[in-house]
Amino acid sequence: MNSEFYIDAVLRQAKPRLSTLLKLMFSEAQAFGQKTQWLGSVIALLEPLGFQERTIRTALFRLAESKLIKIERHGRRSLCMLTPPTAAAILSARQRLNIPAARSFGEDWTMLVHTGGFSAARYAAARKQLLDLDYCVLAPNVMARPASYTRGIQAGEDHGLALFEVAGAQLAAAVRQPLFGKCDWDLETPTELYEQFQQRFMPLRQMLGQRGAFTDQQAYMVRLLVSHGYQQCRRSDPLLPHELLPADWPAMTSYQTYVALYAGCAAQARRHILKITESPALEQPVIAAPSSRQVVRRSSVYMTA
Repeated sequence: MNSEFYIDAVLRQAKPRLSTLLKLMFSEAQAFGQKTQWLGSVIALLEPLGFQERTIRTALFRLAESKLIKIERHGRRSLCMLTPPTAAAILSARQRLNIPAARSFGEDWTMLVHTGGFSAARYAAARKQLLDLDYCVLAPNVMARPASYTRGIQAGEDHGLALFEVAGAQLAAAVRQPLFGKCDWDLETPTELYEQFQQRFMPLRQMLGQRGAFTDQQAYMVRLLVSHGYQQCRRSDPLLPHELLPADWPAMTSYQTYVALYAGCAAQARRHILKITESPALEQPVIAAPSSRQVVRRSSVYMTA
């Protein structure tokens, strides 16, 4: 079984959303110096992943409607790019993703405490934002992340939460206090996702270093897919200190697989992206609003445009 077999298997099993892959693809191209892309290049970079041209056009239009990307018309051609807020959000998420999910009460922490000064609905909204910034829930009213994080919201007052800079031992003692209540974490879901991730990507990782294992296009696809897959895992991970986790917690093994493939495929992926984006722009009609909702079937995987 070769790399094409395993890449096709990932596509069938993971069923990545086109809108997510589009944003990841734009951010990858931007990391390699290509901040804008002609519509023809966008289509050429997404078609190998099994998406039809019409579906890609529809997805682009909807992302533009949501102000996530910007589309400029140049005669009969369309120039596409991430909006600055979208690009900044994806970059920030990427930087957090590259931090190992290995936390310990042996390090200093930033602790945020909900003291009951505002409504449950407002706290739920603040909690959702903070989870996106890799805070973990240590108790119903306590959230925290290692003090080594330097990006994102630093002041708990932005959410009306009490902010404390504490040593790990102090944090461990605090979460044991009855005052804060007890929290039951879902460890089964992230464990299952991490195991699926390893099953899908370990065969590809084992091919790294083999001469001619991946074409440039395949390396680009692997980099995109492993990024997408690992993001799915991290979103479900409670990101707890290892003292609160089982000894066989699979997060670090999956992180190592992600880093190995994402970094190991970088040079070939860059070459492929530059080859496509720096080619003379093909004449492509401008993107128009889709006339109706389309459902496209791709190798037994249904993608809604």
